[in-house]
Amino acid sequence: MTFKKTIPPPVWGVERVEYIEPERLRLFNGVELFTLNSGDQEVVKIDFSFRAGSWYAQSRLDGSMAASMLQEGTSKHKSIEIANIFDFYGAQFSSASSYDNNYISLLSLKKHLPYLLPMVSEIIREASFPEEEFEILRQKRKQRAIVDAGRVSLIAQKNFLRNLFGEGHPYAPVASPEFYDTITLDGVKSHYQKFYRPDRMTITASGFIDSEVIQLIEENFSSIWGGSELEERTNNYRLPVAQQTLFIEKAGANQNAVAIGKIFPTQNHPDFPGLKLLCTILGGYFGSRLMSNIREEKGYTYSIHASPISFLHNGVFLVFAEVKTDKTNETVNEVFNEIKKLREELITQEELIPIQNYLLGRILEDFDGPFARSHTFISLRESNLDFEYYNKLINTIKTATPSEIRALAQKYLDPESMSTIIAGTR
Repeated sequence: MTFKKTIPPPVWGVERVEYIEPERLRLFNGVELFTLNSGDQEVVKIDFSFRAGSWYAQSRLDGSMAASMLQEGTSKHKSIEIANIFDFYGAQFSSASSYDNNYISLLSLKKHLPYLLPMVSEIIREASFPEEEFEILRQKRKQRAIVDAGRVSLIAQKNFLRNLFGEGHPYAPVASPEFYDTITLDGVKSHYQKFYRPDRMTITASGFIDSEVIQLIEENFSSIWGGSELEERTNNYRLPVAQQTLFIEKAGANQNAVAIGKIFPTQNHPDFPGLKLLCTILGGYFGSRLMSNIREEKGYTYSIHASPISFLHNGVFLVFAEVKTDKTNETVNEVFNEIKKLREELITQEELIPIQNYLLGRILEDFDGPFARSHTFISLRESNLDFEYYNKLINTIKTATPSEIRALAQKYLDPESMSTIIAGTR
């Protein structure tokens, strides 16, 4: 084949997402198992999702501490033994926590699963929570929180969330490193015992999934353990009236951090696809209006970003940047100037087309390979959505008119409804 440098390659538009519908199985103990078989290489990724995030915790840090303690020992193995087993087989094992869910993930060659899945099952069912390791972890987390308390970026973002949700809300970060002094081993262990159970677990297996892999999962995770089923916590939190402006002084800061935003619709709201497009126009990619104005033209910041953030029970709209200390007020004014333009003026097709192409390309990344598809599926399922959400998103991106985009800005981006949080020096 001869290539001519003067002739560009053909460009193909994105019409739909070609996704593989996962196969749904149910284990003996009621656990849902979703499998996405794809690829010829015998590599398998198994994700365990637990409804065990900070939303359910008695104390807000119990969920994250429980997730971090899982690898610190079981009834049969010490932490070093567990680490050595995963290292010996060249596997990746991780445990993580978020606001709504906690996760365990195993990435391994298929041939090693007979040796690794029993270890994962033991970690989930028989974590021992040794006191010495717990105290070491608690002190490490506290020291990290002390360091983070000096970073204006985290000061602004954490105060932004506390301002919107209130101090006691599960989505509101704790106020100070001293909160770690209130965490107890009994509380963290109780969280683990309550929420790492079959009735709160979902398994998603992706990659080279055949009958042998499914049988191994069934053999290791079909038994019943834990106590009786728990009632789900309802979203009965009453959000406070957020302060419109708040300045947190941090003497000697080299830059000021600015967080501007409000409570926003979640991902399963009908307007969310249009809001994703709107936020991208404002500040969702390198060529956005905020980047072009505040970074490229004025040089106030290295980066500024606007995004809709969707938790399970609430959403947030956030504009965030670290800026020159003497240009803080100018930056805030320019953010609201750009929002005002979106509310008053129609976007041109010349500006809209590259944004549409950018977003369509990002969607394709979410389905690039079996593990990306698995991650996308898990995220959708936790929001009570399916893959059809992406086809609706594609349709919105491709068909939204300038008038519809302006209408969304008028409906959701009212400056009077937003809070501005600044951390740094005046």
